[in-house]
Amino acid sequence: MALNGNHSGRSRNRRLGGKGMQRILILAGIFGILTFVILFGKLWQLQVVQHETLEKKAISQQTREVSSTANRGTIYDANGAILAISGSVQNVILSPRDVLARVEVEEKDEFGNPRSPSVIEAEKKQKVQDTYDIIADGMSEILGIDREDVIARLNKTNSAWQVLAKKVEDDVADQVRAFIEEHELEGCLYLTDDSKRYYPYSTTASQVVGFVNSQNEGAYGLEALYNGELSGEDGRTIIAKNASGTEMPSAYSSFTDAVDGYDVHTTIDATIQMFAEKTVEEGIEKFDVTNGAFCIVMEPDTGAVLAMVSYPDYDLNDPNAVVDATESAKLARLKNDPTVTDEEYKEAVSQSQFKQWSNKCLNTSYEPGSTFKPIVVAAGLEEGVIDESSTFYCSGKVHVGDWDIRCSARSGHGSQTLRKAVMNSCNPALIDIGQRLGAEKFYEYWENFGFTSTTGIELPGEEKSVFWDREEFVSPAGITSLATGSFGQRFTTTPIQLITALSACINGGHLMEPYVVQSVTDNEGNVVSYHEPSEIRQVISQETSDLVRSFMESVVNDAGGTGKNAKVAGYRIGGKTGSSQTLDSSDHIIVSFVGFAPADDPEVIVLLAYDWPQPAAPGANTTAGGVYISGGNMAAPMCGELIATILDYLGYEKSGSASTTASGVTIPRLTGMSLTEAQAALSKLGLSCRTSGEGDTVTDQAPSAGSSVPAGSSIVLYLGTEKAEETVPMPDLTGMTYAQAKEAMESVGLYLEATGAGQEGTVFSQSVDPGAPLEVGTAVEVKFTDIAAEDEGLSPGDLWNH
Repeated sequence: MALNGNHSGRSRNRRLGGKGMQRILILAGIFGILTFVILFGKLWQLQVVQHETLEKKAISQQTREVSSTANRGTIYDANGAILAISGSVQNVILSPRDVLARVEVEEKDEFGNPRSPSVIEAEKKQKVQDTYDIIADGMSEILGIDREDVIARLNKTNSAWQVLAKKVEDDVADQVRAFIEEHELEGCLYLTDDSKRYYPYSTTASQVVGFVNSQNEGAYGLEALYNGELSGEDGRTIIAKNASGTEMPSAYSSFTDAVDGYDVHTTIDATIQMFAEKTVEEGIEKFDVTNGAFCIVMEPDTGAVLAMVSYPDYDLNDPNAVVDATESAKLARLKNDPTVTDEEYKEAVSQSQFKQWSNKCLNTSYEPGSTFKPIVVAAGLEEGVIDESSTFYCSGKVHVGDWDIRCSARSGHGSQTLRKAVMNSCNPALIDIGQRLGAEKFYEYWENFGFTSTTGIELPGEEKSVFWDREEFVSPAGITSLATGSFGQRFTTTPIQLITALSACINGGHLMEPYVVQSVTDNEGNVVSYHEPSEIRQVISQETSDLVRSFMESVVNDAGGTGKNAKVAGYRIGGKTGSSQTLDSSDHIIVSFVGFAPADDPEVIVLLAYDWPQPAAPGANTTAGGVYISGGNMAAPMCGELIATILDYLGYEKSGSASTTASGVTIPRLTGMSLTEAQAALSKLGLSCRTSGEGDTVTDQAPSAGSSVPAGSSIVLYLGTEKAEETVPMPDLTGMTYAQAKEAMESVGLYLEATGAGQEGTVFSQSVDPGAPLEVGTAVEVKFTDIAAEDEGLSPGDLWNH
């Protein structure tokens, strides 16, 4: 029995041991599976879920990526002068993470014993602070930035990219490099290549060229429209680094070169542009203009724009600064006004900036007034409803619908030919032409001359003309609209649209697409695109165009023409004056002139306008200086001088006889003649002489040959002696009559070379500044205008009445 008991006990123990082993194996298996699951989950999280994050972190710790900015393409004028160019500059970058990693502290003392963790921490903290102070002090001094801002950036210890300064010049960049080397801060501070936009001509053609924003992308003008071509592609450099931030060679390093942008070649001639800008600025000051001005110079045969001026303008190198004196004064008043909030002041600044950035030549439409009349005349001639022999009667007003529409000549022009009606800028005559055309045909030519769409010029923001709805215009109710539209009022168009249509009137009838970009080239000079002159359609015949051009020449050159003040001796200039009322104020008048030359074969056409010359008093029709407010008295003389200056620059020779011209008498070459021969030659021209020295042969003369002097002037002939080199100051002739100016000049031994209205007017400008020294005997060109003549001027508020 005992044996059986022992045996059963051993059997039970074996069974228990077997079960225990099974439990152990099961638990081990479960534990193993759980461990595998946990490890697999962790690996899944690291290798799959967090793969991209960890990869980016590893790359950021082991490499440094530096971008290199592509050089933005250059913008050139028509002659290769640089209007916009990019220069190499540097960005100063701080890596707080690398600054922190750079600081190392010994963990054992000099005997090899472990140092206290608290001591290590304190020493590291102090070293970090010392490094921060060095960087903050150095960068604030070199870059001119706030020290506390540098400290704040250093405390962003997880960042490897903090921009301390953008686009620093070479001299500053060199100081930063020296600082890095001196303090062994490689990897903590570094420079990246960038480019900065420079505009060598500052304000010249500012609204055409435009500017770039802080990201070096075009914001306005050609910079914006051609941003894709100009931008190029930035390069990228990836460099491996070790734990201390030191760069080192690696197979993981890669380099992608930047590809520079294309160059844009414009049709703008920087010299002509500056001539036009000077004309605009001088007129604004001379006529007390308060709402800016615009001017376009174009080749009528091609549509190429040689100059485009919009005032106020701005400095392309600092586009946010308001440079116009009027706008600046307004902002200064608002800033000092305690009742104006910060938000209101900021809004005013934004409005002033937008005003100077906007291009009046295409972003703003206006009522063109009488400068539109050649288009109506052209349409009437083309349709055969009028011809050169047509006559019109003007009583001073005409009744249309419920309105009496008045002419500038309140007593009327009486009976007049078509040519004379254009010269007189007669509103009733143009209304008659419009009525003969009829509303349907009028609207058809409105479309044919391109006014129902934009011109397509390569500049952003071009507005469309605003005209009456066609159904309304051709209905019986549109009779007044037809009348006012016939002389350029109560609809609006843009300057670029108007000069494009007027070019068709004088170039043989071809409506050309205007353009400011001639070509785009790559950085090796290969032509990517080229703008050939593009004709949209032929609007009128060559015969009609020739006649309109002839009429417009008469406006300037024939007696009584409203554009007579645009006349310049030696040049055949044609044109048309304009004075248009606006609806916002009875005193708000835009005075303008469109001129072209040479009149027989136009090479340039110019549209010039001054917006709102200030009257001497509310309701007055003259300025404080006594100039009648009209296109003929303000825009015409300024435009005539501009056209003459442009033609001189382009190399056109003056025309006219060699003896008597509108400006006076041209002096022949007398040197080498006997005294008797010289006296006879002068006598034939109505000139006298006085002599200096003794002898029978003329050895010199004053003024020199080719000079123009008033009839009756006395010429100095030098006999056996040289001309004296005595100088005298140029008198100030402002506001003088012809007789007064002639007397003032001759009293100091100078001669008057009169241009413009001559003996009928008063001094408008003089070619030599008052006080400038001149040799005795010098002939000085002085322009006279008939500033009191009303021509097509408007009396504010009374153009039409019920």
